[in-house]
Amino acid sequence: MKRGVYTVLLIIGLSVCVINSYSQAINDHIFPAKASAKPFIDFDSKGFVINGKRTFLASGGIDYARVPHQLWRDRLLRLKRAGFNCVEFYTFWNFHEPQEGKFDFTGDRDLNAFLSLIKSLNMYAIARVGPYACAEWDMGGYPIWLKFKDGVRVREDNKEFEKYVDRFFDHLLPIVFNQQISKGGPVIMVQLENEHNNGWGTVTPDNYFKRLQSKALNLGLDVPYFFSGLHHASDPAGEGTLDDSKRPNPWFSTEFWSVWYSQYGAKPDDAAIYSRRTWKIIAHGGSGYNYYMAYGGSNFGYTNNDEDAASYDYGAAIGQTGDLRPIYYAFKRAATFARSFEVILENCSDASASYQNVTADKGITVTARSSNAGDVIFLDNVGKDSLKTNVKADSSIVATNITVAPGEIYPLVHNFQINSFVKLDWALTRIYGLVKQGNTTTILVEAASDNPVSLYFKTNGSLNVIKGAQGFKLTAGGIKLVTTKQQADEVGEYSFEISGQRIRVLIQNEQGTDKTWITEIPGSTVIISGASYIGKVEVQNKQLFAEAQYPLTSQKDGMIRLYNEKECALLNSVYQESTNFISTISLSEWQYKNASIYASAAYNDKNWFSSLNPLQMGADGNLTADAWYRTRLNIPVSGKYTMQVDGGDRATAFIDGKRIVSWKVRDGEVTLDIKKGKHSLAVFTAHDGRDKLAAYVGPITDVDKKGLSGQVQLKKGGPYISTTTNWYFARAENAADVKNAIPAFDTTRWKKYKIGDDAFNKQAGFGWFQTTIPVDKQNTSKLMINFRSVDENATVFINGKQVARHEGWNSPFAVEVNDTEVLKKPITLSVFIENYSNEGGIDQPVKINSIGNSTMLTGWKMFSGPGNPDAATGWDKLAGKITFSGPQFFRSQFTLPSPKGKHLIWRVRTDGLSYGSVWVNGHNLGRYPEKTGNIGMYIPECWLKTGINQLVVYDEDGNRPDKVTIQLEKEASSVTYTLQGTTIN
Repeated sequence: MKRGVYTVLLIIGLSVCVINSYSQAINDHIFPAKASAKPFIDFDSKGFVINGKRTFLASGGIDYARVPHQLWRDRLLRLKRAGFNCVEFYTFWNFHEPQEGKFDFTGDRDLNAFLSLIKSLNMYAIARVGPYACAEWDMGGYPIWLKFKDGVRVREDNKEFEKYVDRFFDHLLPIVFNQQISKGGPVIMVQLENEHNNGWGTVTPDNYFKRLQSKALNLGLDVPYFFSGLHHASDPAGEGTLDDSKRPNPWFSTEFWSVWYSQYGAKPDDAAIYSRRTWKIIAHGGSGYNYYMAYGGSNFGYTNNDEDAASYDYGAAIGQTGDLRPIYYAFKRAATFARSFEVILENCSDASASYQNVTADKGITVTARSSNAGDVIFLDNVGKDSLKTNVKADSSIVATNITVAPGEIYPLVHNFQINSFVKLDWALTRIYGLVKQGNTTTILVEAASDNPVSLYFKTNGSLNVIKGAQGFKLTAGGIKLVTTKQQADEVGEYSFEISGQRIRVLIQNEQGTDKTWITEIPGSTVIISGASYIGKVEVQNKQLFAEAQYPLTSQKDGMIRLYNEKECALLNSVYQESTNFISTISLSEWQYKNASIYASAAYNDKNWFSSLNPLQMGADGNLTADAWYRTRLNIPVSGKYTMQVDGGDRATAFIDGKRIVSWKVRDGEVTLDIKKGKHSLAVFTAHDGRDKLAAYVGPITDVDKKGLSGQVQLKKGGPYISTTTNWYFARAENAADVKNAIPAFDTTRWKKYKIGDDAFNKQAGFGWFQTTIPVDKQNTSKLMINFRSVDENATVFINGKQVARHEGWNSPFAVEVNDTEVLKKPITLSVFIENYSNEGGIDQPVKINSIGNSTMLTGWKMFSGPGNPDAATGWDKLAGKITFSGPQFFRSQFTLPSPKGKHLIWRVRTDGLSYGSVWVNGHNLGRYPEKTGNIGMYIPECWLKTGINQLVVYDEDGNRPDKVTIQLEKEASSVTYTLQGTTIN
């Protein structure tokens, strides 16, 4: 018998973000700053120290690549207004080096300007420089040209890969490092790599990590840094204490997943869910967190990965358009409190045992943090119902009927020194924030109308009650403020003074604190209360001016108060225009431009990119999501033919300029009806974004192919690809069982198995999977058995003989069978699978390819891109009911009136279209259709103009744009007005 030949082809690819939790769990450490930078940024096991001060890091994720640079300040300021003091961002490699060797750090890519803006807002920055990002971004940030470099293996000790990384870092890192806090900039920490399988925290498992480290240090990295990330999770605090005596640095989460990238807008429970998860960090010993994302933004152009389209809203606190969601105010509440008492939280230990008796309510769990600067006690209602509880600090300090909402963590402050003369002994009520204003300390208290306000102060010196004497009562050694029944729209103000040092208490309900903003002006800090949002604030000729907004769909803001160090003053609201608005903008008559001319039999393609076999998209350096391929056919006999070709994603075949069929390239084959003779074959291909390559290590040339790739086979008849069925499963004892004989088949041991099912009940386990492959004895000369994914490791047997070994889940591989003797009868296919965690089994269909001998189609030409959307000529009127059978450009205009005091958000609704891109005034809004619902495509305000605007649509199927509209997103729009008044000394 002729000896069989079995070839194993391994093509590794991942489509979801996989985090090696083991690596993450064993190391969440941070490399310390260099000695020269320690005066500016340092830490110990309990907290961060910035410029010599204990600092709680309330950070929000925002990627400058996902927002036009004209809107950077607006989005950053919205974060700052919510109490954030830090921003975290990625530097996408392909954003700065889209073409090999051509670096761009201008305009929307001006990283230095972005960092300078952060600094101007007195915020800090955490830079995640890669080289890999993930982030639901095209190829995880790798440039497309890197895919076609010989010998490149990403994210490992590979000289070719490291050569290109070094060149990128030579341009990128000096920009980041010149903006380190030690050099007057905002950067306080740097992350190298991202979510790598092996190295997290301070782990350097191989030369790849050591090379990244040495490269960064040699280029001037001074501030603390770490690898991959710290505590990535949707609930990073978990259910226990975050204290760890073995950890040399504070606990910090670089990716606290606040909502998820599959969502647009807010869900009713988001605010409560993520508020609780934030307060768990604060209550259990965390020293900070970074929400991923606090602002998501947009994937403009072709930057989205295959899980997203234009929107990267993320359901975030700040929406894609800059609108503020309920979760924004929940985050504002937590950040304001944590930063107000950072001197406690950044140098504390667990004191829960000392405060278990503050309440006798069994529904309340008590945790506490204690430091030399004071204590914070947290009442945690883990139940599903509101609780009214009593709190007893000692025999003389008691509060009754404190309402703790379901899931709420309610903070109480104890023994906090406010100034030299006043200590806050007990706050048996929710403190929203504490603001230092020169010689005045303002305590912002949040309380519902039926909740008590109980503040107990210890004082040293003669005190003078300034305001609200009815609420104060003198005590032995101090004074207490006890008051109730706040009106819904009222600000209760109480104050007293000792030796020129004033304590001011402002009491509001939740709606009031939502509309309270703390902002710096030259020389001091002020509090503005009553405005839905406060933007830019400035002082001109000692007069304060502020930009304010309220939602378009709500009532006007009412009375606006400003609290400076010495007084409260009312601000005048100046409205430019009434709130009348229109919801839909009329479009002019549509024009069209043929984008399918490349399918014509007579088209001259001599200047196209040439190759023997078609090359996958991007091989010619093009960055778009579209490509055309052409070749010639010589068909001997009319009939049905099957064409097989590798690649992805969507394709449409044209013969002699006529559209024949559309199919998904990853299906492997398509059937064509072709007449005898010579023909031109044109194939249009498009994709919806490239895989982000999460957790992937190795060569990337053949990962997530787009377009057409490799040999193209054409054979009469078909189809030739089938899917295996009738699988059975038998459990094994351990991994060594793979060396034993395959168990004899019987129904007592072997059970029916359905592809995709978990065979191991989410536990580690081992087992045999088996089926029979029928064989066409007359026509089969070769079989390819294609595995899309097994979970996790697989050993493959043909008729009991081992032929292949593959490791890794969600990683395609193929087994070739070409032994003529084996192919004479049905084949027994057996697979031994080792599952080491969670679900396991054969999680994707196994396909059999029996095409055998066929004709190879060669001599291919390729042209990438949709064409020129800005072309001045070639446009015709879109008249009547004309239809199209391939890609088309469509063009229209719309006129916008002056907004006159309104901040209006416009979206392009792509109803009736298929797949494609949209440009407004030459700016590419990204890809449609959206994957987060039919929300339309956001048009950044800075890309619009009063008067005539141009809209261009590229639709890949040539669907008419009759239903396309420009519509107002009322919920995200707002009215802008000016606040002015009061003299600032």
